[in-house]
Amino acid sequence: MRLLGDLLGRVLVEQEGQEFLELEERIRALARRVRRGSRRPEELAAAVRGLGVAQQGSVLRAFALFFQLANIAEQHHRLRRRREYEHEGRVPRESLKDAVERLRTAGIDDEKLARALAAAHVTPVITAHPTEATRRTVLTAHRRLLALLRELDDSALPPTRAAEVEDTLAEEITILWQTDEVVARRPRVVDEIRHGLWFFETSFWDAVPELARELHRDLPGAVVPLRFGTWIGGDMDGNPNAGAKTIDEALERARLLARELYQREIRRLGEAWGMSADLLGPTPELLADAPEPYRAELVRVWGYLADDGYADGEALLVDLRSLDSALRAHRGDRIADGALADVIVRAEVFGLHLAALDVRVHASEVRAGSDRFKAALVAMARAQQRHGGAAFGRLIVSMTHTAGDVLRAEELAAEAGAQIAGVPLLETIADLRGARELVGELLDRRPRATQEVMVGYSDSSKDGGAFAAGWEIYRAQENLVALARERDVELTLFQGRGGAAGRGGGPGYSAILAQPPGAIAGRLKLTEQGETISFKYGLPGLAERNLEASVAATLLTAFPRQAGVVAPPRGARAAMESLSASANATYRGLVWEDPGFWAFFRAFTPVRELAALPLGSRPVVRPEATGSDELSALRAIPWVFAWTQNRCLLPAWYGTGTALHEHGLSGRSLRGLRQLYSEWPFFRALVENLEMTLAKSSLEIAEGYLQLVPAELDPARYWQLIAAEHQRSVEAVLLVVEATKLLDRQPLVQRSIELRNPYVDPMNAIQVELIAAHRAGDEAALRPLLRSIAGIAAGLRNTG
Repeated sequence: MRLLGDLLGRVLVEQEGQEFLELEERIRALARRVRRGSRRPEELAAAVRGLGVAQQGSVLRAFALFFQLANIAEQHHRLRRRREYEHEGRVPRESLKDAVERLRTAGIDDEKLARALAAAHVTPVITAHPTEATRRTVLTAHRRLLALLRELDDSALPPTRAAEVEDTLAEEITILWQTDEVVARRPRVVDEIRHGLWFFETSFWDAVPELARELHRDLPGAVVPLRFGTWIGGDMDGNPNAGAKTIDEALERARLLARELYQREIRRLGEAWGMSADLLGPTPELLADAPEPYRAELVRVWGYLADDGYADGEALLVDLRSLDSALRAHRGDRIADGALADVIVRAEVFGLHLAALDVRVHASEVRAGSDRFKAALVAMARAQQRHGGAAFGRLIVSMTHTAGDVLRAEELAAEAGAQIAGVPLLETIADLRGARELVGELLDRRPRATQEVMVGYSDSSKDGGAFAAGWEIYRAQENLVALARERDVELTLFQGRGGAAGRGGGPGYSAILAQPPGAIAGRLKLTEQGETISFKYGLPGLAERNLEASVAATLLTAFPRQAGVVAPPRGARAAMESLSASANATYRGLVWEDPGFWAFFRAFTPVRELAALPLGSRPVVRPEATGSDELSALRAIPWVFAWTQNRCLLPAWYGTGTALHEHGLSGRSLRGLRQLYSEWPFFRALVENLEMTLAKSSLEIAEGYLQLVPAELDPARYWQLIAAEHQRSVEAVLLVVEATKLLDRQPLVQRSIELRNPYVDPMNAIQVELIAAHRAGDEAALRPLLRSIAGIAAGLRNTG
């Protein structure tokens, strides 16, 4: 990080002059002193207020670019640490090797492990939810920077080359400085499709064979239980720009890219394989009769790909497996286990469609039987004929309130000739509580052997607060697991999570193991959204690491007793019922029942300005919610995004402090909470996500946004409520986890937040000034204001 920081300073002097660097350093030093308590926050606000809009914009960009570099350094460190573990012979946590060793130690033999993997399903679903504030151009530059840092790690690198690498790093930083981090126009759905496919081409394609090799080191021949899904192009919920045309576009672009990627791999094999028939003898396994039969067969496969001659991935696999059989029949096992095995596992995982396209539609549009929805279903039917059944996932009905919503969607699909199963998406506290009855009715009216149900963390958290939503989702999953066992139905619970803790975000491995016994049971499907996609999957090494963690955790859930996936301990349900009811009442009392809160929220956060930030193709409010109140119409993403920007992060913690204090934080009550934290993975994950959010929040900074709130909206009253609840929440968490400071048990994360604060704090101070200027009519403030939003998002690494 020191190297990148020094290079950034050099670039800033070259681009803006020594005086600008000194200004930026003065502001950063002042922010650090404010954090230490030797200077008052008002001094930082006054310092940035004295700058003109243009200077404010440049200072913002300097800090934002620092965060881009800091994130790159952290990603590089994660990959470097994984390599060091391997050199030291240590087994990394959350790895497949760790999971296999744990299960073997618990008495699970390799035959049972192989059967569990063969039955398992891990499906990350890539969405276009608009919380990614980083352009693809910038993400590509980040990859180049990471490659250069990796080269510098080579201890044998000559000094002359090291100097060249540093110069190239400075060149890349200069390019980033001269690149506008905010796109000029709002992306179209086709742009989102291209952006999503970029991750398949640049990360997933290389990560999957690495994952397969990691798995086969411990379990040779085991099935790789990974498939990908996507919503991009098929997510019609609240997006008038999605429909029949974008469904076709998504599938055709994915197929074209897949063919091109396979052609590239087949060409590489053809360049390497010169095995001769004179030396090998006849190869009846292959169609080609030529002096170099393998190369001739590869030419034929390449031609089929070029001509789009394969119906689907299964047809391609037939030819690839014929090559594999021929090699093994002629003493070529080592060759078959090499690059060809990589192509085969890619064909098994990606097919010719890369990711199964889910189609999502709002229940209101299903009930109305809209022309747009019917046209989309016709496009689906046509696409199934063109691409095969594996190219489609499920038909998801958001805001499902009755079984009839799903049944009606399936009826309309059947009328259009589309073969696709409906999935209820449960997104409110009330719908989660009624999950068993709803799905039970669905199975009564249309029996089936398998059923997928999606639980939505985002809107349920917006509805009832993160704590109550977490418990209601847990209970709903328990009830659905029991129902599925009674009906002998294979249940898949689709986890609809966002990036921020207020939308179900948090460490994925622990979240999987924190679900009720039977909820995952070897079948994981979850959304990957916004900035979490680039942070988790922006590099092949990171992608492999995070995919491996998901597969490892999912394998553990197939053996819940041995993996410690336990039911709530004695007394836990009663405690959670009481805690959840209190947290929900406190949260709703402020957010939904206080008549002045909406106006306060709109003034206190940059939610109005978010609408101008061109992150995604869909609007920030649901068109289907026309006629409802403004808070109901607002999507969960901008709701959380706005609170993250002003550093309050209210949706993730409000109500929890009151609930824990009312439960009791001394004596027997406190001992009970600590026991739950120690013994119950669900409660531990809930508390640790809460702790992380509280550590990232900064009420000292959030208080500066009060100046944006007109006096008639009573900002002092609302601030008193927010600050008091925040203090209660911090006190309660520290008592439960038995610490004196948030994240004391995670010093690396704690240190990362502390290092970032002096850079984020000035951006918030500048953002307040820019919001005030823009709301007063200064249009020149808009562009730097949008840059402040992107910069703070990069600094906190969580947007929505």
